[in-house]
Amino acid sequence: MVDRSGHLFVVHGLIERVVYDAVVIPTDDGFHVERHWNELFGGQTPRRPADWPAPFARARDDARVWFISVFAERPVDGDELGTVVTDLLRRIATDVVRDGRRAVPLVAMPVLGIGAGGRSSRRGRAINHLVGVLETSVRDIGVDVALVTPDGAVFSAVQQLRRNENAPWPLTATELARADELGSLARSGRLALFLGAGVSVAAGLPSWKVLLERLAAAAGIDPTMFTALNDSALDQAELIAQRLGDRLGRMVSEIIGEAPRVSLAHALLAGLGCREVVTTNYDAMFESAVEATGRVRPAQIPWEAVESDRGWILKMHGDVRRPDTIVLTRRSFVRYDARFRPAGSILQALLVTHHLLVVGTSLTDDNVIRLAVEVDEFLAETPKMFGTFVDVNGAAARAQLWADRFSWHMCEGREFEDRARQMEIFLDAIAMYASSDARWLLDRRFEDLLGHDAQRCADTARDLHRHATGAGDGLLTPLKTALTRLGSRG
Repeated sequence: MVDRSGHLFVVHGLIERVVYDAVVIPTDDGFHVERHWNELFGGQTPRRPADWPAPFARARDDARVWFISVFAERPVDGDELGTVVTDLLRRIATDVVRDGRRAVPLVAMPVLGIGAGGRSSRRGRAINHLVGVLETSVRDIGVDVALVTPDGAVFSAVQQLRRNENAPWPLTATELARADELGSLARSGRLALFLGAGVSVAAGLPSWKVLLERLAAAAGIDPTMFTALNDSALDQAELIAQRLGDRLGRMVSEIIGEAPRVSLAHALLAGLGCREVVTTNYDAMFESAVEATGRVRPAQIPWEAVESDRGWILKMHGDVRRPDTIVLTRRSFVRYDARFRPAGSILQALLVTHHLLVVGTSLTDDNVIRLAVEVDEFLAETPKMFGTFVDVNGAAARAQLWADRFSWHMCEGREFEDRARQMEIFLDAIAMYASSDARWLLDRRFEDLLGHDAQRCADTARDLHRHATGAGDGLLTPLKTALTRLGSRG
C-alpha cells in the first residue's frame, strides 16, 4: 500500500506560476501584503480578512489562499512560528478545496520571514527551523507542501540542508541512490530531458485521449463512429482532420491554450538546470517553469536560434502558438521524417552523448521508437544506457523490451494518482541532489546552516577575499571571482 503521509517538496520558481490546492501568503498584523502577491487575485489588492489580525486566516477573495502573520510587534520566530505553521496546515487539510488531480492535497508556501518578515539577516536560522517544522508536520497531517523560492541561493541552501540531515523519504535506498546518480549527471551537464504529455496533464491540460474526444465533438463526428476507431488514436486524428481541414491546428491551440500555472513536475524538472530538452508536447509550460527560476527562457527549436548562454527545447510535434506546426494525424506522423529529419537527428545525438531522463510518456511514439532503434543499431557493440525512464503506467513488458538501453524507474501505487505522486517525489529527490548553486556558502546571512568548524572555514575564506581585494593585484582576479560566486562580499 502506498504511503499517503505528506511530503515536503522544494521548488525553484514563483508560487504564482505553480499549480496548487492551497497557497500560504505572508503578511503582518497590520495586513500589509507585498504587491507581487496581487497576481493571485487577478491583479487586485486582496481584502483584509474579517477576523484579522490573527495568526492566520482564509482570504475573502479566493478560498484557496490563506494568510499567515510573520510580523507582529516583532518578527514571529522560532517555536512560535512553527506552531502557527503546523496549526495552519491542519486547518488547510480539513478545509482544502480539491481539484481531484492529486492523491494528496498540495499547499504552496514561500520561505517565511526572510523578506519583509524581519529575518533576512538570519536566513540560515529561518530556513533550518522552517524546513524542520514542515518535514515533521506534513508527515503527521497528510498534506504535501511545495516550499517555493525564486532565489537560487535560498533554493540551493534548502537542498543542501535536506541532503545533510538525511530526513526520511518515501523512497527505497535503491531509488534514492538512483536519484543521487541522476542529480550528479545534472550537475555535470550530462543529463537531458525528454518530456511527454503526462507532465502537462497535472496542470489541467487534456490527455491525448481527451484532446481527441474534444476535437471530435468540435468536428461534429458521430460518437459511435469515433469510438469504433478506439484501437488507433492516429486513425481517430485522421478522421478529425478530414472534418476540420486546415482548422485542426487552430482547434488544438484553442483547446490547449496557455495554462496559467505549471504542474509541480514541470517546476521540479526546471530546478534540475538541464540545458537540453526534447518534448512531444505542444504547450510551453516547461519554458515558463524555467523562466520562473530567473534563468533565460529556453530557445524553441526549430524556430529560435540556440545561444551559448541559453538552454534549448526541441518541440518535436509543434507548438501551441504555431498552429500550422502541430503534428497529430497519421499522415503527419508518416511524413515526419521527410519534414523534420534534423529534429530526429538532435534527439539521436542526445541519446549518444547524454543520459536522457524520460518523463510523462509511454515511449509508444513510432517516430521516437524508430529514432531510438536506429541509435541502438548504430551502437550495437557499445554498452551504453540511453537514459532513465520514469514509468507511471506500470509497463513492465515495455521495460523488458528496453532493458539494455534504459534504466526503468517504476512508480508504485494501485491508483494512477498515487503513481504520479511517486513520480513527483522521485523528481524532487533528483532536484535535491542536482542543486549546485553555492552562492549562499560564504554569505553571512546563511551561516546558521554551517557547523562550528565550517563557520570558521567560511570566516577564513572571507578574510582571504578582503586581503585579495586590498592587494589590488590583477593576478588575484580569478580568486576574487571564485569567492564572490560563493557569496563573499569582500
